[in-house]
Amino acid sequence: MNLMVKKNCLCDFLLCQQCGHDVVRFDSVVSIPSILSYRQRNDSIHGKDKVLIQLFRNPQGSHFEVITSKDADVLKVDKAYSEDSWFPGFTWTIAVCPRCGTHLGWVFEAVENYVQSDKKSFVGLILDKLLHQNYAESLLIIPKSYKS
Repeated sequence: MNLMVKKNCLCDFLLCQQCGHDVVRFDSVVSIPSILSYRQRNDSIHGKDKVLIQLFRNPQGSHFEVITSKDADVLKVDKAYSEDSWFPGFTWTIAVCPRCGTHLGWVFEAVENYVQSDKKSFVGLILDKLLHQNYAESLLIIPKSYKS
């Protein structure tokens, strides 16, 4: 299942660091705090102030800094799990880049009878797997032979 981002506005995107695919519009990033995070901080990311960044640890001991968004262009793989969810009342499914298959985060979906949240689903994205569009564009170099 793809959770698609509408691309009919001139917005900044966060891209897959591996292949450059447009993963999420910056205006879709939202703060969804979890009581199970090890640490939370509000930080500026490429000009957007007060982005909630949370540190999580999975059962295998890996740590992830995660931002949350209303939606993203990711592909859900495998089934939904309720065990070890970082967001109580939500199941999680691994989310990968639809272009290159890189693990980008997780799709969280509300358990059917969970009424403590108005959100039915959201995406948790691993911060260091993303690259801001403006930064990626600044890395492109035009060979001198093409300059006029």
